[in-house]
Amino acid sequence: MSVKSEPTLLQNESIEWVKYDGIEYYTRLYNPIDSPAIANLIIVHGFGEHSDRYEPLARYFCKNNFRVLAFDMKGFGKTGRKQGQLGGIGQFDKVYKQINHFANTLLLQKYSDTSKLFIYGHSMGGCIVLNYCAVPEYASSISAVISSAPALKVDPSAMPPAMLVSVLKVVSKFLPSIPVSSNINPADLTSDPVELEKYKQSFYNYNLTNIGSAGSMLDEGDACRLIKAKSYTVPCLVVHGKGDKVTSSQGSIEFYDNLPASLDKKLIIHDSNFHELHNEPEFKDIVFDQYLDWFKSHI
Repeated sequence: MSVKSEPTLLQNESIEWVKYDGIEYYTRLYNPIDSPAIANLIIVHGFGEHSDRYEPLARYFCKNNFRVLAFDMKGFGKTGRKQGQLGGIGQFDKVYKQINHFANTLLLQKYSDTSKLFIYGHSMGGCIVLNYCAVPEYASSISAVISSAPALKVDPSAMPPAMLVSVLKVVSKFLPSIPVSSNINPADLTSDPVELEKYKQSFYNYNLTNIGSAGSMLDEGDACRLIKAKSYTVPCLVVHGKGDKVTSSQGSIEFYDNLPASLDKKLIIHDSNFHELHNEPEFKDIVFDQYLDWFKSHI
């Protein structure tokens, strides 16, 4: 049975439903209490999950004087439940426009203490933020990006057969709304039994999408690591578990290898078989500190 758990907000946190392009989006803002923000940070969640799962990471950054905005994307989390269409994120170019809109209206135009803007994404969100920063008009406002286990190349065990993938890519152009489920095994996400049970029980996690969204993610992942990486300009940190069974660490390596030699860049491959290093007891504190060090070095 799914559980409709709602977050317990601290005094510096607020929830707002924001309408954009006909859809109401669930957004959550974390504001520093004791001092002005030194930078703004947008968190973009992964496939089949929701932004409140990043509460520990958001609060960690907030304690370090970052203003943090997290939101549930179209088709996912509370946004998807309210919308009534689960898993259909749509074409990625529209997602980029929505992120840019939120960055301006909910952060940069609303607060004057800092103009610094960083972006972090995990899995599907990791693919999205890397592609977002490859668009010149958006890249110009981003000081640095972090991509965690980006879905640039899906692990073969989580993919349909190659022939079926080719068919799906073609069909997705003509029948994008056909629903499909993923092959993600929740046990591959984290070894933490408490976090894993919370994931399984949440009403706001669901491994559903549509064929158009799946095709768009595969296309954007390929384009990002093989083509867009070559002209990248945004300082970039990519972090991945070596044995990740959901997204392939090889995709992160290929992306990194294609980045310009002169770019401020860093690739960290941890010796882990799990997808969510930020929820791994052995690695959580390590990656949190690595993320903070990267962003603070670009303020």
